[in-house]
Amino acid sequence: MDSLFQFAAIFSALTWAMSGAILKQIKFNRFFSFPFLEATISLTIVSIIITLMQYWGTIFDASSKAFLFMIVATALSCIGIVFYVISIKHNPIGVVFTLCAASTILMTLVIDFLINNVQYNLFLIFGAVVLITSIFIINFESFKNYKEKNTLGIFGGIIAGSIWGIAVILNDRALLEAHILTASITRAIVSIIFLFILSELFRQRIEILTEKKEILKMVIAGSLITLSSLIWLTSLNVTTGFITSIFGNTAPIFALIIGFIFLKEKIYRSQILGIFLAFIGVLMVILFKN
Repeated sequence: MDSLFQFAAIFSALTWAMSGAILKQIKFNRFFSFPFLEATISLTIVSIIITLMQYWGTIFDASSKAFLFMIVATALSCIGIVFYVISIKHNPIGVVFTLCAASTILMTLVIDFLINNVQYNLFLIFGAVVLITSIFIINFESFKNYKEKNTLGIFGGIIAGSIWGIAVILNDRALLEAHILTASITRAIVSIIFLFILSELFRQRIEILTEKKEILKMVIAGSLITLSSLIWLTSLNVTTGFITSIFGNTAPIFALIIGFIFLKEKIYRSQILGIFLAFIGVLMVILFKN
C-alpha cells in the first residue's frame, strides 16, 4: 500500500489543477481572500473527518517539536504566497510558475542531500530536470513575450519557490511523529490566523461572497484543495520531500489538459511537447526513485 501512496502527490496535483479551473471562474479582487476562505473550508472538512473517526482524543498528541515544524512550515507557506504575489504583479504568470516550480524542486533536493543525507539516482535527478524543462516549454509563450524583465519579480518567484521547498521538508520532518489529520488541521488553523494578519498588514481585507453560485464554486474549489492537501500529506508521509515535490509540480500539466477540455482554452504545439516531456520526466522518476 505504501508503494501506491508514494504516487499520491500526482493525484494531489490533479485535484489541485481541478480546483484551479474552478478558481478562475470565481470573482475575487483581493488575493488573500481565496486562501483564507479555503483554509476555513479545510478546517471545517478536516474537523468533520476527525469527528467521524473519533480522533479528537489523540489529535494533539504529537510532540511540541512536531507542532513547531508544522506551524513554521505553514507560516513559511503563507510568506511564500506574499512573494508569489509580488512576482505575479511584475511578471507573466507562466514565468512565475516556472520559477516557483524549479525553485521548490531544487530546494528540496539540496536539503534532502545536505541535511537528510538522502542519495538519489542520477537518472531520477535527470527526470526532475526533464520535468522542470517541460514546465518551461509549457510556459514558453509567456517567456517569448516577456520583454520587460523585472528583477524584483524574478527574485520574488525564486524566493517563493525556495520557501515552499523548505516548508515541504519541515512538514516531512513533522510527519515522522504527527498524524496526517493533525498536520491538516494545524495547517488550516495557522493559515487562517496568519493570512488574516497578512490581509490586515497589506490592507487587503478578506472579501465575503454573497452570490449563491460564487459560494458553491468556492466550496467546491476549497474542498478540492483540502482533498489535494490530504493526498499530498499522505504521499509525503511515505516518501521524501524531493519526490513529493516532483510529483506535486505536475499540476500545470493537468491544469493545461483540464483547461483545454472543460474551459476550451487553446493549447500550443510547444505545450503539447511540454506535456509529453513532463510524462517522460515523471516516468523516469517512478522507474528510478528507489
